[in-house]
Amino acid sequence: MSLPKNNKQNFINAVYNFDWSSTPLGPMDSWDPALKNAVALCLQTEFPSIIYTGSDWIQIYNEAWQSILMTKHTYASGKPFSEIWPEIYEYVVATQFEIVKMTGKGLFNKDQLYLLERDGYIEEAYFNYTCSPVFKSDGTVCGMFCIVQETTQRVLNARRLKMLGEFGRRITEAESLESACHIITKVLGDNNTDIPYAMIYLVDRKLNSTSESLIARLITTTFDYDSKSGWLFPDNLPETPEIIDLVKDVDKNYNTFIELKRVAATYSFLKCDSWPIQLLINDGDHIKVLLNDGSQVVLLLTKISLSEDQVLFAILICGINPRRTLDEKYMEFLKLITNHMNTCLLHASSVEEERKRSKSLAELNRQKVLFFQGISHELKSIDL
Repeated sequence: MSLPKNNKQNFINAVYNFDWSSTPLGPMDSWDPALKNAVALCLQTEFPSIIYTGSDWIQIYNEAWQSILMTKHTYASGKPFSEIWPEIYEYVVATQFEIVKMTGKGLFNKDQLYLLERDGYIEEAYFNYTCSPVFKSDGTVCGMFCIVQETTQRVLNARRLKMLGEFGRRITEAESLESACHIITKVLGDNNTDIPYAMIYLVDRKLNSTSESLIARLITTTFDYDSKSGWLFPDNLPETPEIIDLVKDVDKNYNTFIELKRVAATYSFLKCDSWPIQLLINDGDHIKVLLNDGSQVVLLLTKISLSEDQVLFAILICGINPRRTLDEKYMEFLKLITNHMNTCLLHASSVEEERKRSKSLAELNRQKVLFFQGISHELKSIDL
């Protein structure tokens, strides 16, 4: 979407009025005409565009480029590449810029991954971009003209849809509630970029029960298991017992929240020493948790009816990719996983019910056979 003309023109004016004499480039009047023309084209381009020029690769960019800079846009104008992007300087300048400068030929990269620190953390970001040489009047290269399209969300969507498709293919393999849980963590474990780790607790609850006992049982996890030590959980996780008596968790206080500020929004996370499963069951939906090492986890809830007076709660605990913000798109993805988990558990429950029904019918038929065999034997005895 193009920006309002007044905003765009204000930005262009700010670039021309910038004190370029305070930079190694010197005042704009002293620049080569070819560079001036390239700057004019850059500023009028609708796509995020930037020119790197001078021995230090000083930045001159258009208004749309601010979406690439994020929090860095407040101080990036007129600064060298090494100061604004130290995390990728060696890769970009030492390879791509130098190659373009030496050959005089542009390059194009598709869905190129860069780890950028532009929003308060090191972020996984993807880009399509061109890098073209800017030639001075004497034919030498004086800069790079880059036009960029960020493709991060498209790459993430494709990766996440692939995982969700795998759930759809494997749901019919679930033959029991436990096997359903193992299938879910197996799919999650096969693609651990967006879900670095996961675990599933199941909780049975009988409705209308005066003396309710709520026990959460850890069914499976993507962590390794040792026959002597049990599940090999990392030290940064809260206490993770295989069995949790949730009745004892009722009085626990979960009221410490930490806010993380990002460009798009401010996100609130619960800080706690144990998994807030009881709180999740009471409140429903999901809970975001911030761990002691700064990593993030989301607890998600789904439930199915096992009978008229019994309901099964399934708690999915998902580690979050430290290279991505837990934004609305990420949460939509996690909730779609929860929906697939619900479908998988429902299928497994129906298979178990059918198996019980078949076993019950088989037992009934066996008793009928024994009954009629007994009667037949008695009739034969009377005839004799």
